[in-house]
Order: sequence, then structure tokens, then C-alpha cells
Amino acid sequence: MSYTTMIKNLFVAVVLLFYFTQNTHVFAFLVHYDAYIVNSLPSNNPKLTIHIFSGDDDLGFHDLPVNQQFHWDFTSAAFDTTKFYGSFQWANDHCGFQAQNNVCWWVVKEDGFYLANKTNPSPKELVYMNWWLPHEI
Repeated sequence: MSYTTMIKNLFVAVVLLFYFTQNTHVFAFLVHYDAYIVNSLPSNNPKLTIHIFSGDDDLGFHDLPVNQQFHWDFTSAAFDTTKFYGSFQWANDHCGFQAQNNVCWWVVKEDGFYLANKTNPSPKELVYMNWWLPHEI
């Protein structure tokens, strides 16, 4: 095989590798994430407290007023190893979650938590994910 043929084959292989891996997280070195939490609890109720953290960062505790949202974004480390976790606390109930998709839109309601993988989803696009867990005393 000639040197020119080897270079052409290598070029084609690199182009094909890029083409087939550009939309997957396995081969992507940096992936951008957006995460939102929307407080859709009824008015005149106890405050909703959220806590967001990863292995490297702690975004702290935040009291989220009714009909307000909390947003954060991050870019993952190599090979998609950065994961953000969090918890919701409301009255005597709580629940944990993980931001796993490029866009996480969490809506907190009285009956539990809903998730969509896009910003500003319609109510039909929200998927019921979890319910409140009572605090153990």
C-alpha cells in the first residue's frame, strides 16, 4: 500500500469517526448542561429549600420562592464524569435527584417532581418522576 493511499484511508477513518461520534457523550470531551428547578408548589406553604452539589462544587442551599426558578449550567469534565446532584426539602418532606441530561427542567409540585429534557416545556411534556419522602425522626 502506498503512502498516499494510507494517508487517504487515515483521513477517511478520522472523518467517519468524527461523523459517528459527534452527538454521543462517550467520545465528546466537553458537554454543556443546563439545569433548572421551578417551584410550582401552592402559595402560602412552607418554603422550598434546594441544595445543589457535585464532587467538585457545592452551589449551596437556596430557598426558592413559589413560581420562581433556579438555574445553573456547567460543562462536564473529560469523558462526561461531572455529575450534579441535589435535594429538595419542603415542610417535612424531601427528595434527591441527579442532573443527567443536557437539559434538565425539574418542576416541583405538591404531589412530587416532574422532569422534561428541554427548557420551558408544556405541561404535557413533563414526566412524573418521584414523590415526596417523609423525613425520618
